[in-house]
Amino acid sequence: MLVTIDQTRTSTPLENFLDSLADRQLTCYASDLLQQHGCETMDELSQAVKRATEVCNCMHLPLRENFKPVYRSKNGEVVQDWRLSPMAYMLTVLNADAKTDLVARTQIEMVRRFFNQ
Repeated sequence: MLVTIDQTRTSTPLENFLDSLADRQLTCYASDLLQQHGCETMDELSQAVKRATEVCNCMHLPLRENFKPVYRSKNGEVVQDWRLSPMAYMLTVLNADAKTDLVARTQIEMVRRFFNQ
């Protein structure tokens, strides 16, 4: 008989507290971009989230405070989604396909705001 023992990670009360603090900042869902036509498919959305996490890693911003993978029900299926901080949401929008109207408008608005400082 083959038995597999999975290691279960137990969190300390401090880790649980820090997670709950970080969760309070995660007010957006990445899948909202699908509804707003910023991304057309889940694969496209996944790539945009991946690029946004790479930006945060490059700038040494904590992923725990900006991204959290979650699973949600959609049309009777369980699908992956992400809870995002507002900053992570905007980074995801900026890193999505620029052929969509929402992404292109957001990129232009960011450039305009940058030059109008």
